[in-house]
Amino acid sequence: MLIVGTTTHLEDLDRSYTFALDVYVTALSANPSAQSLVGSAPGICVLLDGERIDRVDDVDLAPLVSLSTTGAQSMATTATGDMLVGLVGAHLVTVSLAGVISPVASFDSVTGRDTWQNPAGSELELRSIAVTNDDRWFATVHVGGVWRSDDQGRSWRNVLPPETDVHEIVTGPNGRVAVAAAVGLGWSNDNGDTWQWTTEGLHAPYARAVALDGDAAYVTASTGPETTDGRLYRCTLGSTLEPCGTGGGLPGSFPFNLDTGSVTADSGQVALGTHDGYVFHSRDGGSNWERIAEGMQPVRILRYV
Repeated sequence: MLIVGTTTHLEDLDRSYTFALDVYVTALSANPSAQSLVGSAPGICVLLDGERIDRVDDVDLAPLVSLSTTGAQSMATTATGDMLVGLVGAHLVTVSLAGVISPVASFDSVTGRDTWQNPAGSELELRSIAVTNDDRWFATVHVGGVWRSDDQGRSWRNVLPPETDVHEIVTGPNGRVAVAAAVGLGWSNDNGDTWQWTTEGLHAPYARAVALDGDAAYVTASTGPETTDGRLYRCTLGSTLEPCGTGGGLPGSFPFNLDTGSVTADSGQVALGTHDGYVFHSRDGGSNWERIAEGMQPVRILRYV
């Protein structure tokens, strides 16, 4: 199932089925091992309008909780099926399967927090968070580095410094983590204890979105925040990045950034959503593409679930 969230609706593209209209899809998360509260959907949750979380059923949305803020920005599902939610101001809360909201107070007191600054706005952001299969939590602060908790939020360790300027973080099996940052593509094979970096093959180092599929990585890169030249690349981790779409069907460049949440990959399939309302899909790891949706409002996030 390929779920696409835009600034106005949530859709299952595989079935051309719209779950909801007149909603701004802020974030989407899924835990295949968690049983949904409704229907048979595998633990899929959606953050709407930055203020409420719904469960996704086969044909509908089931309200789970309304947050006491309109500033929720990111979401990931923990190993227990609860949601970890990032808020404006770089705060974290958890939301239980029963809809109970609990602040993650430890994150508000991590060392160096008072030095964090957002060069693009007046408030700090948690634009991307991720959770591993063994329940390690990662939070990226814009701009305050990447932080990891190995004990479900009771304590935190800084694994990337603020100057790295990370825009998206994703996790994979066996300790693999990847980030798209202002300094290129970074990855770790030990849950962020050590990192490797590359810009080799990129036309410019400013990376905004990343996806993992085994040892294959997909990353978007551009010339900067106000770019007119955003592109999608792929590599086997440790090798040179190469442009996607060499077999055809995907533009070589887009006149904007391909932003956080815009790319997803699973089992050799890759999908890319764009600000101008297109979705592109590859069945062969990013060589050949087809356009499977057009005329949408800006795509915010898409995920295979």
